[in-house]
Amino acid sequence: MMKKKLAWLCIGCMAVSVLAGCGGNADAGNDTPAQQEASEEAGEEAVEGEADSPAEGSGEAAGNGETISMMCWYDEDDMEGVVNAVNEQLNGEYVLEYTYVALSDYNNVLSTQLAAGEGPDIVADETDFLARIKAGNLMDISDMDIISEFSEDGFALCSEGGKYYGIPSYGWFAGIWYNQDILDECNVTLPKTLEEFIEACRTIQAAGYEPVGFGLADGDTAHANLFGYLENVFYHNNDKNADGIGFDEKFARGEVSFEGNINEHVEKWYRLIEEGFITSEMLGISNEEALNNFIAGRTAFFNGGPWQYTSFADAGIHFGMMPQLSDTGENVYVIGGAAASYGINANTKNEAGAKAVLSALGSVEAQQAMLESNPGGMSYRNGVIANMPEEYESVRDAIDNGNISYAANRWSVDMPAASLVDESISQIQGLISGDLTVDEYIAALDAKADSIRYE
Repeated sequence: MMKKKLAWLCIGCMAVSVLAGCGGNADAGNDTPAQQEASEEAGEEAVEGEADSPAEGSGEAAGNGETISMMCWYDEDDMEGVVNAVNEQLNGEYVLEYTYVALSDYNNVLSTQLAAGEGPDIVADETDFLARIKAGNLMDISDMDIISEFSEDGFALCSEGGKYYGIPSYGWFAGIWYNQDILDECNVTLPKTLEEFIEACRTIQAAGYEPVGFGLADGDTAHANLFGYLENVFYHNNDKNADGIGFDEKFARGEVSFEGNINEHVEKWYRLIEEGFITSEMLGISNEEALNNFIAGRTAFFNGGPWQYTSFADAGIHFGMMPQLSDTGENVYVIGGAAASYGINANTKNEAGAKAVLSALGSVEAQQAMLESNPGGMSYRNGVIANMPEEYESVRDAIDNGNISYAANRWSVDMPAASLVDESISQIQGLISGDLTVDEYIAALDAKADSIRYE
């Protein structure tokens, strides 16, 4: 059963997120002081009249079955096949009721509900799933049989201390979509380095097209583009960073800072703003509008992932995906990892029903349905067949080599990572508007990290 309870939400505001999905803050339960502060902020910002909580929704009759509630930022069209697959397996004993909440609002809505001891029976979250475990919001499901059906990599964000608190929905990655027809018309070869990308954008802009499309009024695409570049030039392929991705665990624990480490790389990426490819006008454009401009053939490059593939294919455009920007074009990465994980609310009023639904969400049928709505996505579930369409040819080597990585996933070890992602998204707007320097942007990230660490 699909449900549109939140009429006040901006339906359709799907962002990359990591980003296909960014999670919410773990601001509930046995919170640390930093979490409590975040929870209070969420309570001030959240809108009254959120989706049903277990106290309101669980156990209510829905046909012949009891309703089990679930809430997530995944579009209802993408989840329709999943919900149908789940309900078919429940045989009428329970009925999964799904509510979509816009990504831009999800953090506040879920955090406020969990802080009140409420929320949906099935909790979905991504980078902050670990934080919700620490806050006591999620049930230990280590004894459920469905756990053994997934590869261990899928539990990177939903296990802690040898215990399991959730299962993965699918594996995501994000790169840069390109319109091949625009490249051909402008006689531009697919760029492999930042310098080649800048030169390509100059040529495309001179031909009257928008080189890159960012909807920064509500999207995280500029953040994703920057941190995709950092994966390739700071975390990897960088002799100066001896820690590699281990830098982020030290950063999360407060042992190192971004200041003095990523400045030179952010300065290089900042050229996209200086050259006029990322503009202040984009601050007033929604991610959906930017996406539509790409589909309409007005924009050459768009940061995104498999969740947009079907829209492009249905529109009949000639498109493909390239990896994240780099300096050399060698050993390139795409950002990504485990997408949303599904767990059981520790305060559910229907534990048996929630467990039945979670098992069904982990079934081959439901997991396959998720991939069918995200062509090119990956699965951690045994028996699920992933499809890699030809449009992903330029990122195939990165995927096959396992070059899929995202800093926010690593920050989760000692902070609610989504809070830092939100800070980055906000401060990048200052970079684009000209109100912040690169050094000030980086200092803001360090200051936010200092304020939200658990210990």
